[in-house]
Parts: sequence; C-alpha cells; structure tokens
Amino acid sequence: MRLFPTAAVLAAVALLSACASTGDGAPAGSGANAAFDTARLSEHVRILSSDEFQGRGIATPAEEMTVRYLSEQYAAAGFQPGGPNGQWTQDVALNRFNASNVRGVQLKVGGESIPLTQGQQIVVSTRLPGNHVMLTDAPLVFVGYGIKAPERNWDDFKGVDVRGKVIVVLVNDADFEEPALNTFNGRAMTYYGRWTYK
Repeated sequence: MRLFPTAAVLAAVALLSACASTGDGAPAGSGANAAFDTARLSEHVRILSSDEFQGRGIATPAEEMTVRYLSEQYAAAGFQPGGPNGQWTQDVALNRFNASNVRGVQLKVGGESIPLTQGQQIVVSTRLPGNHVMLTDAPLVFVGYGIKAPERNWDDFKGVDVRGKVIVVLVNDADFEEPALNTFNGRAMTYYGRWTYK
C-alpha cells in the first residue's frame, strides 16, 4: 500500500515545481539560474485538488490516480525512479484500527442519563490494538481545542489535571470560532485543528 496524505502530495508538487526540466533536460534545481515557477505549482495543486481526484483517498482508485499523476510528472521533469525494481513508489504496511461493538456509552449529569450513539453524538476510536476497553464512571475534563502550541503561546492543558480522565476537545482550532484571534492563521485550519493531531 502506498501512502499519499495531503502533506506528502503538496511536498511532491513543490518538488516538481522547483525541479521542473529546463531546456537542456537537466533538473532546473541543478543550475544557478533555477527559478521556482509559482504558476506550475498552482497548476499541479489545481489538478490534484480537483473533483476528478476524489480526495486522493488511501486504498481507493483515487490513490492510484494520484500516484500515476505524480509519477508521470516526475518522469517528465527528468527524474529517475528510486523505488524497488525501478518503481516510483515504495510499498509500506498500513494498519487500520476500528472500534467495534461500541455500546452503553452515556453521560450522567445529575440524575439524568444521556445515551450517546457511535457515529452520531460520539466517535469512539483507537490507534492502539486491544480487545476490550471499558471506561466506567470516568470523569470528563474539557480542554478546549486540546492544543499545546508553545510557538503560538497557546496551551489548553496548562494547569489542567487530565490523569485518569477522559479528555473532551473541540475539533478545529481556536481561530475557527474567533478568526479575529489570528493565532492559528484565521479559519484556514492548521495541523492543530485536525483529528490526526488531537
């Protein structure tokens, strides 16, 4: 399986744009007069982000389209494949963990119980292998967006004791609700706002 997340695709596009072939067939990045072509970069991004590429999902036909496009563009730019057996890509193992048989999840507030349905009011997931997880009477602690970003002077965990508790976080980052803050580049979600970070 090949892995081409958004960041990897953008890095590949930037490399293509920076090293596009010059007239003599040498990569543009190899000469003193090499120039970065912003129009070429924009065109690659436009193509790869178009509906035709269906989100570039892993293990879908869209992934194959993305790999084929990037491989063709690398070849056209004068690169040689460096993968095994002359391939442009290298196969890697990819594990998927899925929480199944989720039941009995509820919140108790005062004397009231609120049931939570998987995929509707709550998403229960894991990245760790395990046959059974049970959280009984676990206290909840709300930590805003769940972000610790010292370079932006932001720490939702400062002074909060989370040991032995279930952490509740908001998706996105703080600028989504308050763009005027401009701590996280406005409403354009940063890495801190993504599930993969949280």
